[in-house]
Amino acid sequence: MIISKEQTKEDKKLLSKVSKMPGRSIGRSAWLCDVGQKLRKIQGTTCQDCYACKGMYNMPNVKAAMERREVFFNALDFVPRMIAVLNTLRKPEFRWFDSGDVGSVPMALNILDVCEATPDKMHWIPSREFEKWGEALEIRNNVLPKNVTLRMSAHKRDGKPPKAWANTSTVAEHAAPIGHECPAPKQGNKCGPCRACWDNTVPNVSYHKH
Repeated sequence: MIISKEQTKEDKKLLSKVSKMPGRSIGRSAWLCDVGQKLRKIQGTTCQDCYACKGMYNMPNVKAAMERREVFFNALDFVPRMIAVLNTLRKPEFRWFDSGDVGSVPMALNILDVCEATPDKMHWIPSREFEKWGEALEIRNNVLPKNVTLRMSAHKRDGKPPKAWANTSTVAEHAAPIGHECPAPKQGNKCGPCRACWDNTVPNVSYHKH
């Protein structure tokens, strides 16, 4: 399928520019998170005080942008259009879901197809949707593209890394960090030279509660 330059230019506007990170990202509305919205109601979870459900995320223009992203994620031609967008980016690092999470198994499969078709990019996929990714990986014979780091997040603050996943993340509030400690709080809340989140040889990344 041939995607026009005009279409790619418009689709690229759907990407996020997160000042903390070296590359671009794309998100969904956190209000659409299946697991996340359940966790928001539970004391001590990493989603209890979700940043993507308050502040600027409730502004009309941001909500409208999220609605456009949702249409994009669910478009029948999402895969070739997203590949075209990623091929315009100069930096290799790309983060999926700077807000929100994967919404379905077909969406997860589409994302992995995009990653596989863009081998020059480093894809970081943070998620709490264990079941959806488990089903998607089973369909793919439990093989992730080599340029993908699917990092499954612990549900509880100060909790242990989720079992059965090669790459995970935790949030340290009172307990000591587990594995690689995110250095961002000590360097202006920026990734700086650190690329641990994108590195599938790093088992667990521990973030500070913020």
